[in-house]
Amino acid sequence: MTPKKLTVLILEPNILQCNLIKMALQRYDMQPLVCEEIATLRDLLVQHIPELLLVDTHLPGQNGLDLVKELYAEGFLNRTKVFIISSLGYQEIVQKAVKAGASDFLVKPLDMDLLVTRILRLFNRLGKEE
Repeated sequence: MTPKKLTVLILEPNILQCNLIKMALQRYDMQPLVCEEIATLRDLLVQHIPELLLVDTHLPGQNGLDLVKELYAEGFLNRTKVFIISSLGYQEIVQKAVKAGASDFLVKPLDMDLLVTRILRLFNRLGKEE
C-alpha cells in the first residue's frame, strides 16, 4: 500500500523561494500548499491538517518564531510538525526555533535536496521514497 502523500504548508514571503520549495516537494510526490497571507494560515491548518508547516522567521508584520509559539499555544499544531527556515543561522536563533517547537531548522539559501531529505527522514520515509 502506498503511503499517504505528505502535505506541507509553506509560509514563505519570497515568491521565488516559495516556488522553488514547491517544485522540490512535488518532485518527491509531496503535496505542497502555499499560504500567501498570515491571516489565512489558521484556516489552512484546520482545513488541510498538514503533516508539516514550513515557516520563515521573517514574515511581513510578524516574527515566524512568535507565530509558531502562538499556533502551538492555540492548539493549531497538535498534529503538524514545524520546520523553520531563516537567512540567519545563529545558534541563538536555532535554539529559539527549537524552544518554539520546531522539529528542524534550515538556513537559506536552501539546499532543496537537503530540505527534502530532512522531511523524508522526519517522517521515516527516506528509504521508501528513494
